[in-house]
Amino acid sequence: MKILLISANTYAVPYKVYPLGVSYLKTFINDHYADWEVSLYDFNFGSYTDLEQYLKSNSFDLIGLSLRNSDDVNYYAKESFIQHYKNICAVIRQESKAPLVAGGPCISIFPEVLLDELQVDYVIPGEGEKTICELILSIKNKTSIDNIEGLMYKDVHGACHFTKRTHFASNLNVRFDADLAKFYLNEGGMLNIQTKRGCPFHCIYCTYPIVDGREVRTLDTQLIVENLKELVQFDKNNYLFFTDSVFNICEEYNDELAHRIIENNVRIKWGAYFAPRNFKKERIELYKKAGLTHIEFGTDSFSNQQLKNYQKSFTFEEVKHATQICNEVGVFHSHFLIIGGVGETNETFEETIRNSEQLENTIIFPFIGMRIYPNTKLYEVALQENKISEGSILQPTYYISDKIDINSLKEKTKHCKNRWIYPDAEKNPIVDRLREKHRRGPLWEYLKYETLNS
Repeated sequence: MKILLISANTYAVPYKVYPLGVSYLKTFINDHYADWEVSLYDFNFGSYTDLEQYLKSNSFDLIGLSLRNSDDVNYYAKESFIQHYKNICAVIRQESKAPLVAGGPCISIFPEVLLDELQVDYVIPGEGEKTICELILSIKNKTSIDNIEGLMYKDVHGACHFTKRTHFASNLNVRFDADLAKFYLNEGGMLNIQTKRGCPFHCIYCTYPIVDGREVRTLDTQLIVENLKELVQFDKNNYLFFTDSVFNICEEYNDELAHRIIENNVRIKWGAYFAPRNFKKERIELYKKAGLTHIEFGTDSFSNQQLKNYQKSFTFEEVKHATQICNEVGVFHSHFLIIGGVGETNETFEETIRNSEQLENTIIFPFIGMRIYPNTKLYEVALQENKISEGSILQPTYYISDKIDINSLKEKTKHCKNRWIYPDAEKNPIVDRLREKHRRGPLWEYLKYETLNS
């Protein structure tokens, strides 16, 4: 069997991201079906015309399309990627008769809508390793696909079928393509890997529980360490990012992973998304010893009222405590906020500004409004408040509170002691210069004290 996996993502803000999803798929297929031939096509390396020529020169038994995001999640730009995905599907349909299956976070959020919109044969919401293998086997053996978990498709009468997934992968290995790794290290400054899947929290806007499920599944720590040993071999790589929805859950598991990294003498720096809750200094010290250098907090607000409105699992006092520990231990940290979401008023935003002044040595990335996604609490609220109507919200659609003046945000935060960097900020030349010198990592720590007008 010959399989082609296509990574469609070309979005480069804040940096280009290694196509981790297709790497997990390719590794899983190779490990379980060694006689199958799996090829990768990355749109950061080629155009529609290049894909057309590639398909003319090669035939495949199945083509898998990985779709990362539906849009840029930037209120100022509202750039949709759906037409790009449609263009890819059109090229595939023109040049290949192979069954076409689409997966990735974008599909997980809009499965049935994109099944129609893209005119693909199948979609796989959620994790896809086992599902795509069972689909390939069914195609090879010409057997029924009716009971394949995690597979969505339409029958000849147009009825949609989906078998809910009840079994999940745990011992997942991943191997990285050397050429791709070198490219993304030079362009983005890091590679990425998962330690766990699933998110147990209930933030009103978030799609992580939709994409990965709400039940947390940890991956094998020894396998991860072996993957890290491989990662440090690529082009003198010394940085990676754990892409877990929230890293600091399953703390005993994280401690085991940190100890394994230390015991195996893996010399690599890393960062991750953290929630500012249940922070303990000795644990962050352990993580730092294991290589932790950067924490990106999904804080959303410094107002306790807004934290409640967003259904966050912590208070501002915990945010302050976590920030203080980061400073004491010596870990770079930033806070990502959502301004103008459900319940936001000029008063709660003023509270966020005041409280931000209590935080030391940090950087703040505010996003404007909440992107509305189906199957979230935010979607229900937006319907009740008549901000949207029933139907598809595939195009970028935002919830903006009626009780806040979003045009005054930048002026109000202009002279704060910690720098606020908005989504429409121009690309900073400092980062470009550091990338040219092959400096690894996210590099936002170099922007902390730069004024907005510099």
